[in-house]
Amino acid sequence: MNDNSIIVRRFVDLVLNKDQIDSAGQFFWEDMVEQVPLPGQGPGLGGLKDVLRGMRAAFPDMHWTVEEQIAEGDKVATRFEWTGTHRGEFLGCLPQDAL
Repeated sequence: MNDNSIIVRRFVDLVLNKDQIDSAGQFFWEDMVEQVPLPGQGPGLGGLKDVLRGMRAAFPDMHWTVEEQIAEGDKVATRFEWTGTHRGEFLGCLPQDAL
């Protein structure tokens, strides 16, 4: 397995699945640029962490699964699925039981 593939899988496991959001700094520069930010997402690593905290608050049992990876050189493409139970507000949407 490509070293960069392993790094992506470590990010998914540690930051996303084990909810160690502050560890995201091991994987991204402080001034990273999100190419497709979520609505209202702030800049850089801080913006990413805020979005991930919001997702975790809205989906407390959130879990990410890597379905497929393709790696070539220093590039990695990852297809994943994430699941979770909607328990809090996310992007202005409330869970069904809150309505």
